[in-house]
Amino acid sequence: KYFVTGSSGAPNIPELFGVLMVDGIQVGYCDVSKKILEPRQEWAKKILEKHPEQLGWYKSKCFEEQPNFFRELISSLKQ
Repeated sequence: KYFVTGSSGAPNIPELFGVLMVDGIQVGYCDVSKKILEPRQEWAKKILEKHPEQLGWYKSKCFEEQPNFFRELISSLKQ
């Protein structure tokens, strides 16, 4: 499961962050405001070390695609 939460103009809350869960255990974390993308389990770290293209995919999702989608959504809702 992947959970994404965002805020628009709220102080002390990241603009957008996400958590990846597998079987109820947090596997990954992304904070767009602080530019943090990190695996939270050793096995996930090993996968990303063996498959750096996966890390690139997650970086693209975390720092480019999701924030752009969120900004467009918020802009649309404000109208």
